[in-house]
Amino acid sequence: MSAVPVVWTSTMAVRQNSFEAGAIAVRELQDWMEARDFAGYEPYDLLNSPLLAKAWLHRSAMTVVLTQVGRRWGGMKLRSLLRVPASKNPKGLALILASYCDRIWAGESCWKQAGYLKSELKRLRSPGEETFCWGYDWDVHLLRNTKMSAFSPHAIATVFGGQALLDFAEIAGDEEAAGMALSAGKFIVSRLNRSVDTPTDLCFSYTPSDRGRVYNSSALAGAFLARLHSLRGFAGGADLARRVMHYLVGEQRGDGSWFYGAGRMQRWVDNFHTGYNLTALLDYQQFTGDRSFDSAMQKGYDFYLRYFFDRDGAPKYFHNGRYPIDIHSCAQAILTFCAFSERDPNALKRALEVASWTLRCMKGDDGAFYYQRHRLWLNKATYMRWGQAWMFRALSRLHLLLVRGQETDSVRFLRQSLAASG
Repeated sequence: MSAVPVVWTSTMAVRQNSFEAGAIAVRELQDWMEARDFAGYEPYDLLNSPLLAKAWLHRSAMTVVLTQVGRRWGGMKLRSLLRVPASKNPKGLALILASYCDRIWAGESCWKQAGYLKSELKRLRSPGEETFCWGYDWDVHLLRNTKMSAFSPHAIATVFGGQALLDFAEIAGDEEAAGMALSAGKFIVSRLNRSVDTPTDLCFSYTPSDRGRVYNSSALAGAFLARLHSLRGFAGGADLARRVMHYLVGEQRGDGSWFYGAGRMQRWVDNFHTGYNLTALLDYQQFTGDRSFDSAMQKGYDFYLRYFFDRDGAPKYFHNGRYPIDIHSCAQAILTFCAFSERDPNALKRALEVASWTLRCMKGDDGAFYYQRHRLWLNKATYMRWGQAWMFRALSRLHLLLVRGQETDSVRFLRQSLAASG
């Protein structure tokens, strides 16, 4: 395996052009989602079809086959044929809510949409649970023996829901949203199993019913607890988060990478889950001030830069192969570079490069983003959570950083002008 040097563009003209193109793309994507009331389709939602609703089918091995067909090749035509209904995914709604918060910070008036999404997260919480938590809007049947019924809670959806509610609480002063986020934190510590639990190491399970060790979901849960502790005094959050990060770093491979998880069938290294791990470590450091894991984070970031981007800036899915180029990898790459922009002076340029490539190669004329680009074909499925919510999140955050950068540039120009005139 050899690393591919990436040529990152660095001119001010590129930055300005990207700012203008990104602003247009964010607005077009926002209009696309709002026109559909944030409901759509997902790579894994084929079993939502009323034609596949038989109980015996959902108990058979055919569910895995159908799910994989729907994910890899089904697209919009198969969903139309099987009458799969558009639905709202709580994690997708959370990503969009967090995006609207960034839009508000950037000076846009999105209060109505943000308040509506908060109410939808309240409505779509997992049923039968004492705390706020969320799941996906379809039955999950995966090759790795992962099974979850629709809306059953798990770590990832709950973390993203809680984080978005914290964003909204911060910008709107909404104490109900803050209370919902704190409740989600209680779900993490009280309902998830502790697959590893020692005085130094902790790994949260993915769901209340398994004891797997998925590195990114546990790390994101830990980062969420660190933020809850920092902003809301969540009891024990910082200590739990530190043990989670200690375990994550202990599972890092010698080259700086991580497998998806500890299981025998989880030994792959991909782009966006690596981005999750890196941003979780960075969030933990920023919210606690603990730099114990700084060298491991840098080692992981160096691996990420070296192996996950091709010469043209396209984000690869795996570290050792370009295809398929997935819209989720594009979005998380932009978010990862935005997160590291205060640490890496070139990170914002890298985010712009990925965004520029994505707008050229993955965006449709209607403003939505395609699912995957393969070597010989383009999967033009426009999935709501997997593609649109993630790209809205990425472009909104990038746009916010560029707006703040323009403000900084304007202040600097004003100071220089005043100094020259004086």
